Amino acid sequence: MDPRMALIEKLQRHSELAYIEAPGGVRIEPPSSSGFAVELRSDDDNEWTVFLGNAGFHEVFNSAEEVLNFIAWCYSGTARVREVWRGSSPQKAFLEAHEEGEWRVVSEVGFFVVPFWRERREIVLENPNLLKS
Repeated sequence: MDPRMALIEKLQRHSELAYIEAPGGVRIEPPSSSGFAVELRSDDDNEWTVFLGNAGFHEVFNSAEEVLNFIAWCYSGTARVREVWRGSSPQKAFLEAHEEGEWRVVSEVGFFVVPFWRERREIVLENPNLLKS
């Protein structure tokens, strides 16, 4: 199964989601100013990387089914991306899941070289629940 083509087919049924096709990938634009982008990329048929938001969060998958389930989960209303910036440089990005009434960190990506002297700001991005139906 080609997850890129399967994703594009699903996106064609969701007119509320704008996307851009590229060789080896597809980028779904944030559905609102408070949402996060989801980008699927692959250089071969056995590994796919999904990028979320703007601060470099990414997750690697070896299963086409897993990558498609992960992307769908990003539109379940129970996933969000929290980004920590120093000035205009990303410091950390967290993927969080809403479980038992609270947000819990599922995964995190951090950067080693960060201008720690710049002002710290945090951005929380959430996509709407599009899996209702």
